[in-house]
Amino acid sequence: MTLRALIFDVGGTIAETADVKRAAFNQAFAEVGLDWVWGRAAFAQILANALPGAEVEFYALLRHPEMFNRLERNGLLDQIPKRQSSIYLNLLEAGAAPLRPGVARLMGEVISSGVKLGLCSTGPRAEFETLLFNRFGLEILDALSVSVAAEDLQGASPVQAYKTCLERLGQRPDSVTVIEDGGQGTAAAASLGMGVIATPSLYTLGDRFVGARLVISDLGHPAAPFSVFAGDAAGIGYLSLEDLRAMHANTARTTADAA
Repeated sequence: MTLRALIFDVGGTIAETADVKRAAFNQAFAEVGLDWVWGRAAFAQILANALPGAEVEFYALLRHPEMFNRLERNGLLDQIPKRQSSIYLNLLEAGAAPLRPGVARLMGEVISSGVKLGLCSTGPRAEFETLLFNRFGLEILDALSVSVAAEDLQGASPVQAYKTCLERLGQRPDSVTVIEDGGQGTAAAASLGMGVIATPSLYTLGDRFVGARLVISDLGHPAAPFSVFAGDAAGIGYLSLEDLRAMHANTARTTADAA
C-alpha cells in the first residue's frame, strides 16, 4: 500500500506548546490575584489527569479544596481558563512556541508532493491556526487536505479525532502515517490501523508509545540527527518524505508476508 497521507498532531508535535500554555496560566493567575505558580512538575500532573478546559478546576480540587467554593462562586473557574486562552493566543502570535526540528522541512516536502497533509488536534481550532499562520503564513492553511479540531468533535477523545480526520481524508488507514508526541495519541492512531512515528515532547518523554513504528527525539536535520528511542531507523538521521515512503512500503511488505 502506497503512502497517501501524512497527519500531524499539533500541540507538542509541531511545536513545544505546553510550556507556553503553562506561562499563560501563571499570568492569568497573577491577574486575578492568585499566588499560584505552576512549575513543570505540577503542570505535567495536570496535563496527564485533567480534561482540556478543566485544568484549573482539577488543580483547585486537588491542591486547594478549601478555596474551591469561593473560586466557583466568584466565577473564577470559568474566568481564568478564558483569560488563559486569550493570553496563550497572544503568545503564539508573538512567536513564543518555536517549531520542533524538522517539522517545517518535512511539511514542505509533503506540500510539494502528491501526498495529502492533515492536522489533527483535540484543542480549539484558533490555537493551531494561530500557531501555523505565525510560522508559515496563510499558504499552509490552504495547503491542508484536512484539519480536525475540538469544534469538530464530541468530547476530546484522540480516537474520535483521528477517526474523523481519516474519514475526511477518504483514505484507508494503512495508507496513512501519523506524527505524534503523546502516548494516548499514538495508541489511538495505531488502534485505527495507521502507522505512527512518535517524537516525544518535553511533557511526554515518560509516555509509553504503544503501537509506534519508531520513537525518535524529533524529525531531525542533516546537521543535527535525531536520537532513536525505540524501533529501527534503518541508519537515517533525519526523517524525509522519501524515508517515510520507504518505511511505509516495508511495513506493508512485512504485513503481507505475515498474512
